[in-house]
Amino acid sequence: MSAAAFDVRAGHLLRICNFGNALVTYGDGLRLQQQLAQLCKARAVPDTLLLLQHAPVYTLGKRGSSKDFRTAPEQLQAQGAEVHLSDRGGEVTYHGPGQVVMYPIVNLRRLGVGARAYVEGLEDAMVRVAGAYGVSARGRVPARTGVWVGDRKLGAVGVRISHGVATHGVALNVATDLRAFAPIVACGLAGAVATSLHAELACVNAAQLASAFARRFGYTQREHVTPSELRSSMLELG
Repeated sequence: MSAAAFDVRAGHLLRICNFGNALVTYGDGLRLQQQLAQLCKARAVPDTLLLLQHAPVYTLGKRGSSKDFRTAPEQLQAQGAEVHLSDRGGEVTYHGPGQVVMYPIVNLRRLGVGARAYVEGLEDAMVRVAGAYGVSARGRVPARTGVWVGDRKLGAVGVRISHGVATHGVALNVATDLRAFAPIVACGLAGAVATSLHAELACVNAAQLASAFARRFGYTQREHVTPSELRSSMLELG
């Protein structure tokens, strides 16, 4: 979609790009978000939602600490995982195969949504997906961001908001190898353990998470694009 074709008044259009089963490195995903955020700030593109799975990576958010690693980062890297500092909110977390990561690059001012309401809405989207499969999850837990099944963490939230544009997003454990969380104090909560929809006897696909996000934030139009189509449209915009 070219800049000339996009009407910035069409604030209820959500462009969705699903990377499927391809594993995206954290660095590649971050660069794509940053490029889209600049275009979104310039109102050159519609709000865009990326759905993907990362290659194994541990990311440390702005409130994280090296003390949140039970295993030395160098040892994790030697075992094949990447370790990255991240400009998102939150502490340390893990991303990897079997986990659906959703990165909405959205103009919150255009949506008319504040930061707290946005984070709560992200949690609501994950809760809705879990509930559709009979998993009773909850968000908006005092002093605990993300989505929980009892005391087990099902999904994480970490966002960055700059000039009204949000990046980063959520990570929903679908069929994640939960052993990968053992080397860290996930989200800074020493007593918390992770769970997944598979562990809770449910299964879900990425498109359902995108649909829940679109409904929660009132998008009335959706445009699905492939990763190659997304990159081509960005090249056209320079």
